[in-house]
Amino acid sequence: MTDVPGTSDPAANGHVTGTVPESPEQPAAETAAPSAADGPRVPVQRLPELPAGPAPNGSTGGDNRTDARADKSDVAIPGRRADEQVSEQFREGFDAESAEGKQPSAPGAADDGDGSDYDPEEQKQREWFQRNQSKTGRGAAASGTNARASYYDQRVYRVSYGGRHFTVQYGFFGARYVTTQLLTYVPVPGFAAMRETLSEEHLVRLCGDVGSGRRTTAVKLLGEVGCLPDRIGTVEVDDDLIFSVLAEDCVMQAGDGLIIDRAGRPMRDGAVDALRRQARDAGAFVVILDDRKGAAAEATFTHEHPDYPQVLKHHLQARLDMNRAAERTEGAERPEQARQAAVVEHPAVARRIRLATSVFHVVRLAEFLEGYLVKPAGDDENGDLEQALTEWDNHSRKLAKTILAAAEDTDETQPAPRRQAFRIAYAVFAGHPLSHVFLAGELLSKQIMPLYETRETPPDRLIFDGNVDHLIHPSMVASARDDNQRSGPRCAELTDDTLITAILDVAWHDYDSLREPLMTWLTVLAGNPSWQVRLRAAQITGILAGFDFEQVYRSLILVWARWQARYRRSAALAMDMAFVDRNLSKRVRKRVHDWTCSPDPLLQDTAARVYGMRLGQDDVPVAIRELARMGRQPELAASSSVAAAMSTLFLLGSTDQVMNELASWITSSNEYLPQHAVRSLVILAQQPGSAERQGWPALPELAAHRRGWQQALVSLWRNALTNAETSRRAWNPMRRWLLDADNDKDLRVLVEAMAMQIFADPLDSRARFNLRIWRNRHPDAVLIAALLHRLTPELDAGSN
Repeated sequence: MTDVPGTSDPAANGHVTGTVPESPEQPAAETAAPSAADGPRVPVQRLPELPAGPAPNGSTGGDNRTDARADKSDVAIPGRRADEQVSEQFREGFDAESAEGKQPSAPGAADDGDGSDYDPEEQKQREWFQRNQSKTGRGAAASGTNARASYYDQRVYRVSYGGRHFTVQYGFFGARYVTTQLLTYVPVPGFAAMRETLSEEHLVRLCGDVGSGRRTTAVKLLGEVGCLPDRIGTVEVDDDLIFSVLAEDCVMQAGDGLIIDRAGRPMRDGAVDALRRQARDAGAFVVILDDRKGAAAEATFTHEHPDYPQVLKHHLQARLDMNRAAERTEGAERPEQARQAAVVEHPAVARRIRLATSVFHVVRLAEFLEGYLVKPAGDDENGDLEQALTEWDNHSRKLAKTILAAAEDTDETQPAPRRQAFRIAYAVFAGHPLSHVFLAGELLSKQIMPLYETRETPPDRLIFDGNVDHLIHPSMVASARDDNQRSGPRCAELTDDTLITAILDVAWHDYDSLREPLMTWLTVLAGNPSWQVRLRAAQITGILAGFDFEQVYRSLILVWARWQARYRRSAALAMDMAFVDRNLSKRVRKRVHDWTCSPDPLLQDTAARVYGMRLGQDDVPVAIRELARMGRQPELAASSSVAAAMSTLFLLGSTDQVMNELASWITSSNEYLPQHAVRSLVILAQQPGSAERQGWPALPELAAHRRGWQQALVSLWRNALTNAETSRRAWNPMRRWLLDADNDKDLRVLVEAMAMQIFADPLDSRARFNLRIWRNRHPDAVLIAALLHRLTPELDAGSN
């Protein structure tokens, strides 16, 4: 995994991404929009910092000011200082309403080595973070202390399929966690029918909103159909495609109860049938969690949220019974039933129940009320409870303010700015290795923040002053796990994922002078060589857009959308994160549509990238229509963004719509659409098919009974194998198709017929060359030998 800072790779234009390029000074009134090659005007990412020296043009590298910022900055910047200019120059010249902002910033869009093909790992992390931070709320088992209970047993499988390797992980919750869920469960409408179907079919789908308690219902169902309490858990994969072959490669055991959370991603009916058969044969049971879009499938139930007042009563009573509050809390008395009932029926509690957006919120309310009830009753119980609930409502924000507050204790070993920067970095990179946290924190405290403040002396830096326990606030860090089963580097873990938004909220709204450093910091991180760092920086930007969409859009997202491909990708990810916020969805959709109509090809390129994410999945016909319109433009001919978006839509379930469109693109009279179609083929040709046709690649499986698609694939392959851009990458997936065909008679018939058309003149000579090499590598490959024989008729003549 790549570390956070470290100088970025040199771009094609010769400067380093994330640095301040040397440029001549311009009068303020004539500020020009930057070209695509300029990159963001932000401090260089470098640790340790280097002393300032003469600039390449012979200047001293700074102006004549005598304040502390001019003399004591930790950043060496060639040609000029980058203090307030950092924010001013990347905001003022890029206003969406300004004349400069409407002018093309480059003659065309190129990838700049961005590599924007479909990345399943990025897709997985992107969706995971969106689910955790979504404002729709989370289920009780998806967050908080209950959900954080570590799996007591894990089984990890390494699965090879279609020439690729996947990891499948089974994690079991443990009998104690399952027993707690069973005791506190409140049935949802239709529960009896769900249980009956699961008992008979061994598989059901629960389709409902995130936060409706689907996971707890799944645990209850599995417990009631006979699954062992210590054998109920989840299945996670590192690529959604492997669900198609999961049932064949990973063995289920009798008594297993497995939960698969789809999070709105499609699962083919064949894969579901295979899982059902495998579960029935093994005596196991499977519950698939999906959103409401999947509610039309077989053995599927719409999952409504349970009665929230009953959820509160069940969880509160269970906590009081199980924890023995009178024994656990010194000086406390067990609450009387009358007082407990009065608290549950209190108007302030009832009001919060009515406004609850998830089971998780109700469970947290029960946890709070338990703590309130074990305290001795005051003279004015109603007033005390109202005030206590108000404080509870703002608990995360109050904790965030405490975390970021500068300590007044003079014995503090860490300078306040460094400690605050590290805590922001710890929250932002929750779930990432601590190396990301340390280096991102150093970037913010040592290189970014000094540009915006006056320091009499630079903070001391010692080798042993970076102890995590001294830098972070104890209330923000999750307790250490005791399972010792997580491999790899230690990661940053928060007590509650809501702290991410809370800390950002406090930093953005309570420290007005921190906004500019935060935006500069995110700009540097958005161009980092590590895709994990860029992804999180973009997603944090999407969260900030919920605080002030216009400022974040104009100061960050729009600016990134008109820079190099790495920044355009970050801009698209930021818009994707903002789109998850229901309050911003319409604004994001409108902005992206404006980009598609813009004369600026870089904005069009960024829009194409967004259409390969949730916005495109939300309305596939519109996404394909817009991608086709932009794909006809010569300015996007050098970019793979259109092809990557089409491929992603295909892999996320819109197979028929995408294939029909690619079939029309390859025969289009427009000279650019066939290029995008060919790029899409190179990506999709490497994808395996479904479980019912195991061993088949995805594209031949779809085209097996569709003559028109077969001809489209022939045209796509012929273009891909002759195109200078794609031919080198295209031959390898073709080899995989030929090798896979040896294992299935029907696949061999289809692929051989297509291959003979693909390898027709003028590709026959190049095909013979590659087939000879492949035959030497794979002497047992039957189809490769047969094709070589058919393409080399002189061999028969020589043998006679």
